[in-house]
Amino acid sequence: MSKFRKALIFSSCLFVLAGCADGGKDAKAKGSMRDQGPVPVGIFTAKMADEPIVLEYPARVVSDQDVDIVAKISGTIEKQNFKAGDKIKKGDELFLIEPDKYEAAYEMAAANLSLANANLEKARLDYNRASRLKRSNSISQQEFDAASAAYNSALASIKSSEAAQKNAAVDMNYTKVIAPFSGVVGDPYVDVGEFVSPGANARLVRLTKLDVVNAEFAIPDIDALTINNQKNGGEWAQNGSLATLKVGDREYNGTITFIDRVLDEKTGSIAAKASFENKDGSLLPDSFARVRMDGLYQKDGFKIPQVAVMQDLSDSFVYVIEDGSASKKIVKVVSETGEYSIVSSGLNDGDKVIIDNLMKVRVGTPVQIVQEVK
Repeated sequence: MSKFRKALIFSSCLFVLAGCADGGKDAKAKGSMRDQGPVPVGIFTAKMADEPIVLEYPARVVSDQDVDIVAKISGTIEKQNFKAGDKIKKGDELFLIEPDKYEAAYEMAAANLSLANANLEKARLDYNRASRLKRSNSISQQEFDAASAAYNSALASIKSSEAAQKNAAVDMNYTKVIAPFSGVVGDPYVDVGEFVSPGANARLVRLTKLDVVNAEFAIPDIDALTINNQKNGGEWAQNGSLATLKVGDREYNGTITFIDRVLDEKTGSIAAKASFENKDGSLLPDSFARVRMDGLYQKDGFKIPQVAVMQDLSDSFVYVIEDGSASKKIVKVVSETGEYSIVSSGLNDGDKVIIDNLMKVRVGTPVQIVQEVK
């Protein structure tokens, strides 16, 4: 036998021996995996239901009415009938602006109206007498025309005097600055003894309504689009226009009163507003809070723990148990909170969703249920 042939036979034997050794290692590894047993997991049983959609946004509390009370006449402040921070009722007198000259003007206007009425009565008598004499041709046309003109002038004088008296009454009433609605007054802009007038020096005090407040917030364009698409597609429904305002550890129930239909190009969002009762005055204007839009819900959806939802390059998915092993299901998540995800599709009623030990789970991994979360 040649040396080459002997070397070839020897090499072949080495290769076979090496292959036998590798095969032994693979078999040993597979046996080790079997020895480990199924992965212990906790599960959550998916249940189909109409699930509320949680949409929560930052908000700013603003007053339903927040105005500066202004002087409508000129004069010196004679009285201030409140202290800064007082609760005021509608119709309460806040200030008194020197009334004397306006009362005098009203009395003069009333006297002028009385005089005009007297002149009208005389002109009416003269006109009636002239009419009788004219029918008997006892006076000239010129004399009749003069009596008629005097009567019409007296009528006009009455209207002018009535208007003057009404204007004087308005000015006199403005000497008492009255609260147009109930609220809380701020620190006055003026002091007793200060001269005020309409215009630049007209502001007297700020009055803020607190028994009802608004929460102004912005809905991102992507959320607004999702809401419209889901509602139009019949997947989402809406039960009322309720809202919840969260300030610290307190919550207030209210109503969505406004959602704009025009997108703000600067912010990429849609302006919205909700109204809340504030009888105890605990909600302060210009404070910040969070508002939750209630009433929207996903038809035939699933609420599952958020920790169960995983993400690959293109899809959200969960692992469920099928025949004792892990199986992957692609799901569509339409809403999330800090704890739960709302799934609109991809699950079946009764699916056992794996919620822990997920780092050890792959498709086909044998699993064993050790805990079920309700």
